[in-house]
Amino acid sequence: MVKQKNKPWDEKWEIVRSIGGGGQGDTFLVKPKDSATLSQSFVLKILKNQKAPERRRRMYREVAALRTLDSPGIPRLIESNFEQFDCLDVPLYMVGEFIEGKTLSQFLDSAQPVEIADAVNLVLKLLKTVQYCHNAGIVHRDIKPDNIIIRNDDLSEPVVIDFGISFNESDADKTILTPAGQQLGNRFLALPELQVNSSMQRDPRADITQCCGILFFTIAGSHPVTLLDHEGRMPHQRPESQRALSKHPNDLLAKVKGIFDRAFATHIDYRWQSIPELQQALIACLDTNQNIHNAEQYIAQIQNKVSTSSDYAQRQSFKELAKQLNRELYNMSRTVAGELGKGFGTVHTKVYLKSRDFDRIDIDWTQLSFSENHGITNGFLPDSFFPKFRGYATGNELVLLAEVNGEKVELLRTPLHGEPDLTAFNERLRLFYIEGAKKLIGV
Repeated sequence: MVKQKNKPWDEKWEIVRSIGGGGQGDTFLVKPKDSATLSQSFVLKILKNQKAPERRRRMYREVAALRTLDSPGIPRLIESNFEQFDCLDVPLYMVGEFIEGKTLSQFLDSAQPVEIADAVNLVLKLLKTVQYCHNAGIVHRDIKPDNIIIRNDDLSEPVVIDFGISFNESDADKTILTPAGQQLGNRFLALPELQVNSSMQRDPRADITQCCGILFFTIAGSHPVTLLDHEGRMPHQRPESQRALSKHPNDLLAKVKGIFDRAFATHIDYRWQSIPELQQALIACLDTNQNIHNAEQYIAQIQNKVSTSSDYAQRQSFKELAKQLNRELYNMSRTVAGELGKGFGTVHTKVYLKSRDFDRIDIDWTQLSFSENHGITNGFLPDSFFPKFRGYATGNELVLLAEVNGEKVELLRTPLHGEPDLTAFNERLRLFYIEGAKKLIGV
């Protein structure tokens, strides 16, 4: 019994051999004890420093991300006891798909120099996986050669591992999982947006920049380390990098350097802003020696056209703010109804069963506005306090109004590109609901 408590993985898994480990955990090749075949193996990861809360949070984040993802470029999660991350006496572990192959670092140590075309194809595949993660609300934040496995030593089949410092949008409210003042990223490429106390640690563009760092590493053979060195030179402008890059054909090299010029800009707004945009630029590199007209290129061109339109950033910001505010409206109506006590409840224009339902907000893109209804009701009264909330963009701000019986009240005015003051907003919203309930019952 003691053995099972100390090693909960022993119940189902038999360790075949150690396959190494890093600062986060030890890894082992395992096979299921109840399996009739020995042909399939899996990898067991056992957390190091089991008593360290931050290490346990990192494993929680990793498993929370992997359990929602299903992509050839990401190892499948088989099982884990990550739900017990806050029970310090329970050893944490996870079992996942075993990916046969070397890390990208190991692969380049043992391979011949990589041609630019092969490196570009590697990064195109990598970007496809990263885009899948972003669509699922997950930002990796630690893309580096040691976190990429080359499946079966095929450079065109990269697999992304280690989601230990990823940001998962579905866990955004669990502040215990994303402690403030924590430095993120890695020594492969330090980014200002991932530094301590940065307000942009959840920005997906950091992943895009790190993928460009992978391209640089693959063809130059060295880590980019920093966006600018002590003499203000980007990674591809440093003498040792220029010597390595000069071995590649000039026609291809000119286009790749153009990608690096933008990729390694200090300010994130001057770098590559979207994955489709970068994909199209990479495909254009290959067009130097071959005429590529295929579905992947057309998709990248279409997505790039949308993502680089003049009002794209404004529309994206408006959409994210609209979803955030709609969630606050819904949550505050439920909070106030609970405070008012027995007989009170809420009424909404939609049914919200899970967090992603808030993404279904209806936006009028021609007017750049949205409207939702969230109210307070009482089971013993014929009427409800059911205000209509309308948000609209004006200039570089979003304004949120509440309308009841033809009377409009401004509840919030906040910049489109920034974080709203939710504390002040919720205080005002709470009072607004309470006053509405007061009128509802005739006090």
